[in-house]
Amino acid sequence: MIIEHGQYLHLQGKNVSYILRIHEKGYLLHHYFGRKLRTNDYITLAAPHRSFYAYNSDEVFLEEEKQEYPSFGYIDLKLPAVKASVGGKTAVFSFKYKAHKITEGKPALSGLPASKANGGKCQTLAVVLADEAYGVEAELSYTVFEESDVIARSVKITNTKKEPLKLKKAVSCSLDVAGKYGSQTDMIFLGGTYAEERMIKRRPLAQGATEISSRTGESSHYLNPFVALCDKEATRDRGDVLGAMLVYSGNHRFQINVDPYDNMRIMCGINDEDFAWTLAQGETFQTPECLLCFSFEGIGGMSRSYHDFLNAHILPQQFLRGSRPVLINSWESTYFNFDEAKLLNIAKNAKEAGIELFVLDDGWFGKRNDDTSSLGDWYPNPEKLPDGVSGLAKKINEMGLKFGIWVEPEMINPVSELAKKHPEFAVSCPEREAALSRHQQVLDLTNPDVVAFIKQFLDNLLSSGNISYIKWDMNRPLTEVSYDGFVHKYYLGLYDILNFITEKYPEVLFEGCSGGGGRFDAGMLCFHPQIWASDDSDAIARLKIQEGTALCYPLSSIGAHITTCPNHQLRRTTPFSTRADVATFGSFGYELDAAKLSVEEKMEVKGQIDRYHRLEGLIRRGDFSVLSSAFEGNLTAWQVTAKDKKHVVLLLVRELITANPSQLRIRLQGLKEDALYTDLQTGKKYYGDELMYKGYFPEVTLSDFASLLVEFVEV
Repeated sequence: MIIEHGQYLHLQGKNVSYILRIHEKGYLLHHYFGRKLRTNDYITLAAPHRSFYAYNSDEVFLEEEKQEYPSFGYIDLKLPAVKASVGGKTAVFSFKYKAHKITEGKPALSGLPASKANGGKCQTLAVVLADEAYGVEAELSYTVFEESDVIARSVKITNTKKEPLKLKKAVSCSLDVAGKYGSQTDMIFLGGTYAEERMIKRRPLAQGATEISSRTGESSHYLNPFVALCDKEATRDRGDVLGAMLVYSGNHRFQINVDPYDNMRIMCGINDEDFAWTLAQGETFQTPECLLCFSFEGIGGMSRSYHDFLNAHILPQQFLRGSRPVLINSWESTYFNFDEAKLLNIAKNAKEAGIELFVLDDGWFGKRNDDTSSLGDWYPNPEKLPDGVSGLAKKINEMGLKFGIWVEPEMINPVSELAKKHPEFAVSCPEREAALSRHQQVLDLTNPDVVAFIKQFLDNLLSSGNISYIKWDMNRPLTEVSYDGFVHKYYLGLYDILNFITEKYPEVLFEGCSGGGGRFDAGMLCFHPQIWASDDSDAIARLKIQEGTALCYPLSSIGAHITTCPNHQLRRTTPFSTRADVATFGSFGYELDAAKLSVEEKMEVKGQIDRYHRLEGLIRRGDFSVLSSAFEGNLTAWQVTAKDKKHVVLLLVRELITANPSQLRIRLQGLKEDALYTDLQTGKKYYGDELMYKGYFPEVTLSDFASLLVEFVEV
């Protein structure tokens, strides 16, 4: 609900309020974002007059006021939300309120992925700010969802004058945090590297600027496009937490500035280090969307709000209903060394084990026998697939399995027929030797011919046979960027391709991948309902990777597979049951040679799959809680609770056994106090208050890397 009350515009979500104030001099100010308030004639204190602050005849000290979209160089010298030049000179903007409009629903963003109403009730506030001197307008968009604590924000910048405007920075969201101070605040973010993505980091803020960003041409393995600010005393269950997430896959930048008076400004958007966009008269630039979230129930409350929102308003809805097939991926069982007979044998044994989808990974096309050639030559290798992709798909389907296939459409090998025919298709710098990564270059998606080529290839592939699943990979950074704004234009091309192919083939399940989890972001989740979380598939390493990912992304989106042991990345051996238990808390699958499974192991796989399908709806849509963090000790404990609190699943993993271990006690969360729950494993019965306050005392096997998965169901 959006309420117009005098000078205030009050957005009310499920449990939150976001309040803007139109200053009597025309400036758009931020009043409040936090726990839900009643509408009132709020008391507003005038900003103090600081020494060395600038002002004009309005006698407004903007550097001290809390603004919704600040500009730089006039009477505010803090971090700006927008920068531009006109005629080679810096534009000294001063935006003032012009108009606002409230509409039902959620508008789409031109060329960009964004949240959708998807049948939920929401309203959108559009506030137009104008600088009449420069003829520039900034339309700030705010969508509030009735059943969510997330506010969707974005901005459109329009040039209304004849002289071109060169936009150098335009963030998606700027927020001057009200009622909180930098010295009392910690920042939480997701850092990491290849095979160790999205590690939870927490650090205190101090005077000055703090930044997390990406310049690799993707949201990156290193710093995910998400940040949270929380009270220093905030825990998983208590305290105020403010989250910001970008619905974008390219270079991003989050900045948190604490001024000398302890005031905080947070802004996020496209990384402006390599950005510029020229607007002719009448042209508009649309920023990506930012998802703001507020929780007064600690870090866990923020996580659950983001999970529910992304499931309801970002992920393709057709894949949240019903059941997703349990897949087996060929990569770790064959790498590049396979023929049709070998693939069919793996598929046959996979079917016997109860697996439902066979995925052919890299190596099926051109002359691709290693990673040095053939990307771009998207025709079947006749020596490996004599009947082509369609022929293999038909044979797999006849076994009773669905069929999926790996692609890397954004890439090209210099050693390929495509490179010989169209050398101009690759991103390159004519003055330099080609920069390679994994022996490949990036296709130039700013080139309409390249976009058309990729669309045609994918359309031909998906229309050639009964293909149910696509694994979309992207295995290198974007280098040799030739001009500012190139990366954003690249992603407009990519989103155009993804829109085209997912709209034409809505029944095909797409899984994203980028050297593992290098492009795990809300932008890609608009097209790929699940993303491979990391190339490190070791179950113990995955505890941190998956828990870190679940800080803001739902379990339904986390690709998690059971792989062979010793693990191919870490060479560690873990119990088959532990690997299955950890993978159950994600989008479940296998990546091993099914032909090498014993009869007993096949029966175990069948049991794992049956259990996953029984729990799938709960895992996908339930409330996730971290009871004991993988980042804090030897014991990891995760819980998922059904929305009606009638069904609960608990995972415990103890990494290393110790001499004379103490009795484990786990206190569950979010149950009905007076409800009686049955432990489906033992048949024992517990009241909800007992499990939450006295605790549950599990018996975990006395061995390294042991796990226990327990289900409780209300009697």
